[in-house]
Amino acid sequence: MSIPDAGDDEPPEPPPPGEAASPGPAVDPKNTWDDLPPPEVEVSAPCWKCRRQVPPRDPRCASCDSTRTHVLLICSDPCLELRHGPGAPLTLGRHPDWAPDTAAVFADRPKVSRRHVSITVEPDGRAWAEEPPEGSHNGTFINGAKLMPGVRTPLRDSDQLRLGLRISITVRLYGPGTGTG
Repeated sequence: MSIPDAGDDEPPEPPPPGEAASPGPAVDPKNTWDDLPPPEVEVSAPCWKCRRQVPPRDPRCASCDSTRTHVLLICSDPCLELRHGPGAPLTLGRHPDWAPDTAAVFADRPKVSRRHVSITVEPDGRAWAEEPPEGSHNGTFINGAKLMPGVRTPLRDSDQLRLGLRISITVRLYGPGTGTG
């Protein structure tokens, strides 16, 4: 049910017989929204390491000096989200000394090896996965393909990294030439 506005008590009069209703103002078909340039919007984003806002044109965070380049690993079971940038590898496994960032999360997951896989991020945005030379007990897979122990294998944005049979991790890459941030 609608309530008429003041002055809208009566419907508009129909056009006289034989005349069409007015289509409204003329529109120039050459001028469309598609012809306009996109708006220049600069949105700052939080630094992956310290979470401070970084202006979009700044290549590094002014607070912690981290570059924008990093990898985000997302796992739903167990619930895990890891961000890692260029430098020393991020190690995934159950060994508390070898994989301090994941040992507690994977402690009750015997199918994840104590030293399962390492992830390296290059300053140019490329990322690599590598099993230790001795391998992992239940294997590491990228999009279903098994990694060979001791061989660096490239990671791409949206790859599925699997540890053993059950731990599935989505890989997101951020940085120059990666297609994201």
